[in-house]
Amino acid sequence: MTKACQKWRGDLLEVALTGATAKGLEEHLPACANCSEELSELRARKARLDALLPLVAQGTGPSADFRARVLAAAEAASEGKRARPWRLWTLAGVTAVILAALVIGATSYRRRARTVPADELAAAQILTEWRAPSDVLLANPGQEILRQMPRLGESYLHVPVKMPVKMPLKMNEEE
Repeated sequence: MTKACQKWRGDLLEVALTGATAKGLEEHLPACANCSEELSELRARKARLDALLPLVAQGTGPSADFRARVLAAAEAASEGKRARPWRLWTLAGVTAVILAALVIGATSYRRRARTVPADELAAAQILTEWRAPSDVLLANPGQEILRQMPRLGESYLHVPVKMPVKMPLKMNEEE
């Protein structure tokens, strides 16, 4: 279909379904073989669908044995569910076996876990306390100043202070 024929596409479908043609389409159809062929295909498709319509309308209700088939299928399904409790017990048994295997594996793994000898443990502790020579360069000088600062109520000066000796008050000698 050419670009000029695209505008007639909706009208072709309407002509095939209703039979009424537009004025411009009547003049276009004799000149265009593609549109004429498409119109004849659409009319043939409509005729096939019209022929099937009575067959579809005829079988609209369920068949006579429909109810019996549905009930039989439901009964068979419920019997199948009753016959399957062994599957549930099998699944429970398999789950218990897998769980037991995991517990046994975990406990045996813990028993075989490697213990660290005392000398290796001591060496590891020494390594954790080791300081690199460059750590001195990274130390903050403010830390030492803070350590030397006096606490609240203390003096910056470390001069021993002599406390005056309390002298007893002299009473008048006359007394």
